[in-house]
Amino acid sequence: MIFRQFLHEERSCASYLVGCPSRGVAAVVDPQGDIASYVDEAERHGLRITDILDTHIHADHPSAARELARALDATLRLGEGAEVGFDFEPLVDGEEILIGNRRVRVIHTPGHTPEHVSLLVDDWFVLTGDTLFVGDVGRVDLSLSELGGEELRARAESLHGSLQRLLELPDDTEIYPGHYAGSTCGRGMDGKTISTIGRERRTNPALNLDLEDFVGYQLSSVPPPPEDFDEIKRANLALVRPGGGDRREAFRGR
Repeated sequence: MIFRQFLHEERSCASYLVGCPSRGVAAVVDPQGDIASYVDEAERHGLRITDILDTHIHADHPSAARELARALDATLRLGEGAEVGFDFEPLVDGEEILIGNRRVRVIHTPGHTPEHVSLLVDDWFVLTGDTLFVGDVGRVDLSLSELGGEELRARAESLHGSLQRLLELPDDTEIYPGHYAGSTCGRGMDGKTISTIGRERRTNPALNLDLEDFVGYQLSSVPPPPEDFDEIKRANLALVRPGGGDRREAFRGR
């Protein structure tokens, strides 16, 4: 296996490349920035990028998934039900994506966003996106439309359930999140960019809260939204039709 973590310091984000050298293929997860960095890394190991996966519709940085997929004629994948203005292959809960000999199991982990998925690779490590961080969990309030208390509570309950699903994984399962300390997508995440399910179970404060306390945690002391949040989210959703026209109403609550 070829596995590489790309760290983007400007907004404390992480992207990933998962490759199968025996079959010469690879997937990129949550790409951003210059797409040449992914292409160059893959080519350095004799790999061809065939699949581009976004764990969710990002709110804090422009996604490079569509650009990379177009440039390489690769398959673009998003969580099932993602309401976006472009075509993609849906990632369905429980399905297994094959990247050469690598097995990627989709775990639907809504809460941060409705379509969010986590990706379990070879029953060894899990790419958790903005659901579970090192020392922290995702936030549930980032939406283009103002969310009422009931909707925020429903999202918090959904995220709590998603975290319980991840905690069903073995303690030695490695965690690779979508962010690290410095990101506005959480509250108190650590500067480390890797952990394990067992360590987070023991040390992550948010994972030791019951449902009611977890909901209260999510609804209180909410940090400010990411810089340029509205513009970034709309661009990643492809809200603007070619030739003009705002599609905001079609994406309320996203």
